[in-house]
Amino acid sequence: MSIFRFLVFSALVAGCLVGAVSSILHLTTTVPIVLAAETYENTGGHNHDGGRPHDHAVEEDGHSEKAGLMSSRNILTVIAMILAYVGFALLLNVYAEAFGTLNDWRQGIACGLAGFAIFSLVPAIGLPPELPGMPAAELASRQIWWTGSVVCAAGAVAAWKLMSGRYRWVFALFLVLLPFVVGAPRPETELTAVPHALHVQFIVFTLVVSLVSWQLLGASLGWLRSKRIAF
Repeated sequence: MSIFRFLVFSALVAGCLVGAVSSILHLTTTVPIVLAAETYENTGGHNHDGGRPHDHAVEEDGHSEKAGLMSSRNILTVIAMILAYVGFALLLNVYAEAFGTLNDWRQGIACGLAGFAIFSLVPAIGLPPELPGMPAAELASRQIWWTGSVVCAAGAVAAWKLMSGRYRWVFALFLVLLPFVVGAPRPETELTAVPHALHVQFIVFTLVVSLVSWQLLGASLGWLRSKRIAF
């Protein structure tokens, strides 16, 4: 098997595996929190029925419609997770070929940790994951800052890998801190009906799921790369 075909094949296998696992983790941890936050977004955290009697036929239709929407949302979540981690696996393969690493599952865990830091941890420090109903800065400014933080974090990892001596730590630290010196975009107001504890729980679960997923991605991709001859 040619190198290009192997890189694509291993990325597809590892990405589909991790995408499926990540989807299950999200559906059982973060999605229920999102649904809970949506109730605060829609009702402001209060019951507005005024004690009026319910129309059970309408309520059943509403439940059926909600179940259908949830099913569609879950399917889209699985598809999005698989596509995302296939893409991440391709990036890890390119990184591995460029730096001659990721040759077994142990090196894969280290690469997965780097991927988690670059794409999840560092950006989340400036722009924590948000729940529905929470105020947020303009989307374009958030996307620009997020992209800049990822590029700087990736540059820090590359600097640590390519440079030698103590100055590599200085340069790597400079790159990591640069986006925070510039400053992440902030919303005009911090007022929200979503409880702070719910938001903290969402951040923790999101980062934990991301860490587990990146570790699994690195380990599985490293194992596949170690078996390249078999393919």
